[in-house]
Amino acid sequence: MKITAVEPIALSLPMLLDADQPMQSGVARTTVDMLLVRVDTDAGISGWGEAFDLRAVPGTKAIIETMLAPFCIGRDATDITGMHYALERSLLVSGRNGPARWAQSAIDIALWDIAGKAAGLPLHRLLGSGGRTSLPAYASLLRYG
Repeated sequence: MKITAVEPIALSLPMLLDADQPMQSGVARTTVDMLLVRVDTDAGISGWGEAFDLRAVPGTKAIIETMLAPFCIGRDATDITGMHYALERSLLVSGRNGPARWAQSAIDIALWDIAGKAAGLPLHRLLGSGGRTSLPAYASLLRYG
């Protein structure tokens, strides 16, 4: 199953709070911004991922559009591990955190969504249905405290 398209979709929703708006760099945050990523395949299956990006949507979107989407098109959508490591190597010059990592993570999530849809199974079944006591993971944020 080959990847035919990778599309980042920026969303900006009003932030409605019953309190003061949070501040970021001295400016009130009035929106919740996010970046969804749709990965399409030649089998007609689309997967969705989200790029958490702390208000860096334009940068994360640009990395997907200019670096990752062209890299992914034509590759095997079922080789999630291989794609993960290939994307990691392709992002070496961009850094391994911030928008580059968030972009990679969104594609990774979308590929797992495709795998679940192709198998007709929920993701937890693909990952072992709860029988595991640990699961390899990576983080896209710096450590907290």
